[in-house]
Amino acid sequence: MINQIEGKMTVAWNEEAKAIIDTWESYTISLEDFSEAVLVKGLNHAKANGGIAWIVDSSNATGAFSQEIQQYIGDTVFPTFTENGIKYFITITSTKSAITRMTVSSYSAKTGPNGIQLLEVDSVDDAIEWLKQQG
Repeated sequence: MINQIEGKMTVAWNEEAKAIIDTWESYTISLEDFSEAVLVKGLNHAKANGGIAWIVDSSNATGAFSQEIQQYIGDTVFPTFTENGIKYFITITSTKSAITRMTVSSYSAKTGPNGIQLLEVDSVDDAIEWLKQQG
C-alpha cells in the first residue's frame, strides 16, 4: 500500500502488472485529497517503478466525484498520466451505486482524447491478467 484516505480510498502497487490500483470506498472526496493521492503519491510511485497502467476499483464505491474533480481528471490527470508512461486505464464499475457508475463512465470517457487505452473489466484480478498478457 502506498497511501490511504480512511473511508475514501487506498492506493496500492502491483509490481507484476506495473500498475497502480486505486480502490475506492467513497467518491465524496476533496480535490486536494484526490490530487495528493493520485498525482503525488500514486504517480510518483508509478514513475519510479516503470508503471504502465492505472486500475480503478470502484466495485464497492458509493457517491460521485464533484464536477471540479471530473474536470481536473480530464484537464490534468490524464494528460499527466500520458506524459509519464501510463498507457492503460482500467476500471471496475460499482455494483452498489448507479450514481457512481455514471461518474466512472463520465471521467473514463476522457481517456481517449489523452491517448490512454480504456478497458472495463469485472475484477482487479482480470485487470492484472490482461496487463500481463500485454507484456
